[in-house]
Amino acid sequence: MARTNLHELASRLLSHLNEAAQKEVFEGKLRQVASDAGLNSVRSAEAVKLLEDLGRIDVQQRGRRGRNTIIEIRSIEPVSLEDAEASLPARAGKRASRLNYDDLGKAVVDRLLELARDDALRSAQVEAFASDSAALRERTQELENELENTTQRETDLRIKLKAAEEALDRAEENLRRAFGPARSSGEPIKVEDDDARAVLDVLRSGRV
Repeated sequence: MARTNLHELASRLLSHLNEAAQKEVFEGKLRQVASDAGLNSVRSAEAVKLLEDLGRIDVQQRGRRGRNTIIEIRSIEPVSLEDAEASLPARAGKRASRLNYDDLGKAVVDRLLELARDDALRSAQVEAFASDSAALRERTQELENELENTTQRETDLRIKLKAAEEALDRAEENLRRAFGPARSSGEPIKVEDDDARAVLDVLRSGRV
């Protein structure tokens, strides 16, 4: 015997689908239509399966991940109890079949191989990520070292620039003194700065 009144529920769902369809194609939320027809999610799934098995509908797209369900309605003929019972033997036969240990063993081996492949893939991914992370850490260290060296060179240059500016200031002051009012007296002026003295010697020698 078919499950209690499943044929009636399937017929009711088929009728509501047909009412909501456009040109014999329903597109929308199946859950809402099933609720309007008085079916919960379990009975709705059973009714859809029965209607598919009987060729009343063709489910072209199932409503998963936010998508609408698309169902082509091929026939609106109500489902009879005989129709529902006729669709059961194949499924009942599968449930009543004797356990085949060879098939069970093969299924277990296939599943173990699948898990092994997944584990190997995950291990390879972990190794690849670890290698990439190590390379990134090494590159980061290189950049940090380069930045530190650049900062040190900048500091050295600033120190040298400061010293050069100070030497220039001293030379300028010495030259200003050398060519100031005291020069008219004709007396040689003692210049303490070596750089300024060298410049002054060149100017006095006339080799400019």
